[in-house]
Amino acid sequence: MKRHPLCLPGVWLLATSGLVAGCDNQLSLEHRLTSLRMVLRSPMESELGSPTNPVTPATLKFDIEALDEKGKTFPFDGNLSAYLIAGGNRLSLVDPCSSATPTGDPTILKTIGMRSGKVTGEQVPLSLPPVFGRIAINLEEPQSQALGSTPAIYFPNPTIARLMKPLDVTAGNASYCSPYLSRQVTVDTTATAAGKLIVSSVFQNGLAVSDTSSPDYGSMYVFTFSQPSAQIQIGTILDSMSGAIAKFNGMTQLANPVLIPTSSFRPDLLPAPVELDAAHRPTGGPTSANNQWLTKSIAAPVRVTGIVCDVVADSNRASNWEKYNTVVINQVDSDPKSSTGCGGVNLSYDSGLGTRFNVKLPGKGFGGFDPVQYAGQEATFIGMLQNGASKSGKTLFWTVAVRNTGDVCLLPKAQCPK
Repeated sequence: MKRHPLCLPGVWLLATSGLVAGCDNQLSLEHRLTSLRMVLRSPMESELGSPTNPVTPATLKFDIEALDEKGKTFPFDGNLSAYLIAGGNRLSLVDPCSSATPTGDPTILKTIGMRSGKVTGEQVPLSLPPVFGRIAINLEEPQSQALGSTPAIYFPNPTIARLMKPLDVTAGNASYCSPYLSRQVTVDTTATAAGKLIVSSVFQNGLAVSDTSSPDYGSMYVFTFSQPSAQIQIGTILDSMSGAIAKFNGMTQLANPVLIPTSSFRPDLLPAPVELDAAHRPTGGPTSANNQWLTKSIAAPVRVTGIVCDVVADSNRASNWEKYNTVVINQVDSDPKSSTGCGGVNLSYDSGLGTRFNVKLPGKGFGGFDPVQYAGQEATFIGMLQNGASKSGKTLFWTVAVRNTGDVCLLPKAQCPK
């Protein structure tokens, strides 16, 4: 590398023969690679979209020029790394829910070879799962840490289904692992133009939002920490919601949300509750067809009918009612103490016993329900489908979270509202 001296003005050397113009303090500037200039070829810079007019290019084509400390071409030979950036972070291109162990840096989109300080006609793919919303492509030369970047590229924001549908629906962790964990997202669009974002459940510290045009993977839980605004009711239409993708006990949720409600109230558009009948009990382990089917309805309104299980004789059931207001619903037989139909909610699939649905109520006596009084009787509950998983991932829990007293019917199913 060439070094060029820089003289600090005002500092002179005094010689016996007179005043000698000179420097007693010189700074050396290293001639080196300092930055990378990207020149877009397709799409052009004027074709990168905007928040209100997003684009969907499948690839990005560009030229690269290495620049020195004076902004002139630098004859660099070496490799550059390209990264996909969103929210100031490099995005992983490896599904974190996959059991495969990634090799190398999972955030590197492409390694690009540069010769004599120039690259022409380079391309990177943009049809990737993490590509939605505002993104950019960054370049870095690892040794000098010289950087380059595209302007922001605006893709359509994700739908609820885009965020909730597993990349591998057959994986054992499909119901509780999100590939977009910690990603900041805005949801302001639906699966079809006719769809609406509607509040489908409201709780003391959260709510659920459903896409009326997406029957599968179309609902999402939103954790509000405190009581949602009085403006938010079941049936309220939202213009948008934004926040960070998070997890709680295995359930994907939107945390630290910003909700923009409209003045529209349309309870007639609420999705009909999905029937959790005996044929869809979560048997067979995490990869079973029934668990895959249930994953499609996480956070959606559901209905379950069955025999109320005893909460006295079994210590697991007693503890879950005492601590969490949760009861088990028997859809196998009419015995409230049945080991197969009621079991204990913490039993593992490894036990070989059938599994069942649970119901969580907001409090003791809610809707006139007392499991001691109604044990052995048929009841129907409506609510939001909540999923959970044991630490090992071998046991999945499916719970109907009751929302209001209208969700509780303590009569035979034939006598309950449709």
